[in-house]
Amino acid sequence: MATEIYILRHGESLDNVAGVTFDEMSVDEEGFLDNPLSDLGRQQAQSAARWLTARGVRPDAIFSSGLARSTMTAEPLAEQCGLAIETLPELREVHVDTKTLGSLKHENNLSRTLYEIPGGKELRGVIMNVGVVVAFNSWATFGLPGFEPVAELKGRAGYCLDVFAARPERCIVAVAHNFFLGALLLELIDRNPLNYIEAAPHLGLIHNCSATCVIAHPPRFRLRYAARRTDI
Repeated sequence: MATEIYILRHGESLDNVAGVTFDEMSVDEEGFLDNPLSDLGRQQAQSAARWLTARGVRPDAIFSSGLARSTMTAEPLAEQCGLAIETLPELREVHVDTKTLGSLKHENNLSRTLYEIPGGKELRGVIMNVGVVVAFNSWATFGLPGFEPVAELKGRAGYCLDVFAARPERCIVAVAHNFFLGALLLELIDRNPLNYIEAAPHLGLIHNCSATCVIAHPPRFRLRYAARRTDI
């Protein structure tokens, strides 16, 4: 039988909010940025749980990457379904070395400045979205200094797909991260070129709490849809 795999991006986290200074952000012992959800992110997590339920999604297992923003996004659905959240570290975001991660301080300072001008929040959102798309596609094509190599992140994404497909449960929900989800789409294209049709518009920008659905019937993995908004 096939397995339905739903992979969400986490909700908005504090590192996405310009009101939080870089020095207030948390980095775990392995070098992953690890911040909780913002108030908006918590609302998005609740909306995602309602969105899935309204579409008849009844997970038998729920996974997080173990990072706070992933686990907090999974919690409303887990509570609703009476399930424990399992941790799969391979779902974590692309790893960025400490020196490169420090460059986020400049972006954070710019964002805080933009927030002080009329319309600055909206402008910052547009700039960030364009920047993320450019960064992802540059990384996917050429690699970026200080970033985990593309092959490694795609390997992690493929590993997660295979782990989920091998599980006895027939419906699985997991919460992951933007670059991870982009790498997952690239991996799905490699496994089935027809997946490109659905994946291509979303490479590089997966909105907070959007949902991607994969139908796994090994060795076939079909992308049913990618990056569906759950907060509108």
